[in-house]
Amino acid sequence: MVRWSVVIPFAVAATCLLAPGTVAAAETTLHLSETATVMVPPDELVATLRAEATNRNAAEAQKTVNTAMQAAVTRAKQVAGVTVATGGYGVWRVGPDQADKTERWHASQALTLKSHDGAALLTLAGALQQSGLVVGNLGWHLSRDAERKAHQEATKQALAALRGRIDDAASLLGLRFEQFKNVRLDGTHPQPMFRTAPAPMAMAAAAAPPPTAVAEDVPVSATADVDAILQPRQ
Repeated sequence: MVRWSVVIPFAVAATCLLAPGTVAAAETTLHLSETATVMVPPDELVATLRAEATNRNAAEAQKTVNTAMQAAVTRAKQVAGVTVATGGYGVWRVGPDQADKTERWHASQALTLKSHDGAALLTLAGALQQSGLVVGNLGWHLSRDAERKAHQEATKQALAALRGRIDDAASLLGLRFEQFKNVRLDGTHPQPMFRTAPAPMAMAAAAAPPPTAVAEDVPVSATADVDAILQPRQ
């Protein structure tokens, strides 16, 4: 007695399970990535100032800084639309130098101001600088809301560009776009800061003119990475 065995390939076997007269559609997966960047004018000015003092007595140095900071915070809160926050507080010993052999203590505290009204904040920063605070960083940024909207726009542009590329590729391949299989979205949000040159000493800052900050458009990018399913044309 002779026994015969037939091995059916997987692809053929799968086709055999379809209803009579049905042809299996061979799909193609197309992987593409696109990055779009939009340029957005910054809408928030941020200034960082410092109250500083040096004294032979640590408590006296801290007292000077505390008094200056309390006055600065009170003045800043009187300006409408300005957000006020105090930063790090530090006290450290300063060793004697050739000019002064006496050991001293240095105290410092930061003050951060934010506002959508650049003119008002610059005027305030100049007034605080005249009162003895040192201007450290000063620059335009995107607020969280403006950055979110810019990222959404960049994402839309990236997806629109991807869809155009998918249609072009499908046409060249003699196929048609069916659907997206996987979509991955990511974004980058650079935040450049435009700085003024800080004054070397608090006493020198008191005689300085008000600072200036010129805004420059900020790039916000978004990346879309997709797997698109293509099917034969009907």
